[in-house]
Amino acid sequence: MELDASYSLFGMMVGALIFAPLADKIGRKKVLAISICIFSVFTLLSSFAPNPAFFSFMRFIAALGMGGLMPNVISLMAEYSPKKYKVLIVTTMYCGYSIGSILASLIGMYVMEQISWRVLYWIVALPLLALPFFMKQFPESLSYYVIRKQGEKLAGILNRIDPEGDDKDSDDYEFAKVQERAKGFPVKKLFEDKRTLSTFAFWVAAFNCLLMEYGLNTWLPKIMQQSGYGLTSSLSFNLILGIGQIGGSIIGGYLVGKMGHSRVLVFSVPLVRYAL
Repeated sequence: MELDASYSLFGMMVGALIFAPLADKIGRKKVLAISICIFSVFTLLSSFAPNPAFFSFMRFIAALGMGGLMPNVISLMAEYSPKKYKVLIVTTMYCGYSIGSILASLIGMYVMEQISWRVLYWIVALPLLALPFFMKQFPESLSYYVIRKQGEKLAGILNRIDPEGDDKDSDDYEFAKVQERAKGFPVKKLFEDKRTLSTFAFWVAAFNCLLMEYGLNTWLPKIMQQSGYGLTSSLSFNLILGIGQIGGSIIGGYLVGKMGHSRVLVFSVPLVRYAL
């Protein structure tokens, strides 16, 4: 289990490195659709694994899709959210990860022992059913159309956002200005305008947060089992963890709108240290 989890996390990292830049080339909507297909199909195939090696390989490929999915969906959500509620909306959306963890724990506690662990992997095929609706209704990134000077597409999306608006493809969307800003290697921009120190600080903070989050989600049930708890009791710790993550995401997102990012981050660190 631990080795499989490591393969999955490594696959997510590789997927993020591959699909995040690809989204700038072919669009975030297409990358999201590809990521959903990869994650769902190969997770489903994992349920038919005849041996651990096949299972680990399928989980690695599936994790590539998850790695491409998360950064792009967060980026699109932030782009289309009202500025005042942007953080709250993004953190609320991110609660879907915790809700999935809770549902997986409940299924593991009350279903898996009676049926099979494979049922958890069959459920993940469900997003494929929503893919046609996603392709028809989900909007592409506005910046993708701006860089390509597709005024008609921009006007269509803006008029959907504001039905009373009257945006036209001939309007001034500042194509030249946006294209000039988009030039150059994206990662290099993180270190421009005296942002080097803050960039490294965010990287370190993100690394430690994800190490804690994925470490707890992955190894907490196993640690509890080794401490003498049964399977159901061990999974209940993950359930409580997921509930806490939902509460923290929503409260934190709300407070950011009131107090700002810096203060919320500073107050959050002692809480995490105390909890651990």
